[in-house]
Amino acid sequence: MQDTVKQGLVAGLLGTLGDSIVHWFAFFILGTSTTAHYIAQLVYPHKAATVTRLLTGLAVHFMAGAFVGIVLVMIFRRLGSDYPYYKGLGFATVMWIVHIAIIPNLVSPRPYLFRSELETLVDFIAHISYGIVATKYLLNTTVQPARPAP
Repeated sequence: MQDTVKQGLVAGLLGTLGDSIVHWFAFFILGTSTTAHYIAQLVYPHKAATVTRLLTGLAVHFMAGAFVGIVLVMIFRRLGSDYPYYKGLGFATVMWIVHIAIIPNLVSPRPYLFRSELETLVDFIAHISYGIVATKYLLNTTVQPARPAP
């Protein structure tokens, strides 16, 4: 059986890469903001987005995505691998809600996070991408349920 942390870190990093690709594609094509912009505003409230701040936002995004990947592995181990994409997409949807509704309201002083309807939709699609990519990786590495305690 693979290590939960290692497997979750890799799944989370790959999922975050998929998420970031969706965001940066939309940034260059549609002119929307990315998660790096969003997190830079959370880390540096009321500051202009600079390259250094965007890179910080991107690094925090990948760290958070890796951590969330570990949680996803634990979900698969606890609940099993049946209907994996429903679990991966459901988890990604919950994380999207946490990302857009809960986290910004926990930060004080609350930054001015102006997200358009289009940016919210792109963010949802990016989170769905995370769920699909991370789940695909976990299926390819055969996540096994945890063994019952003796």
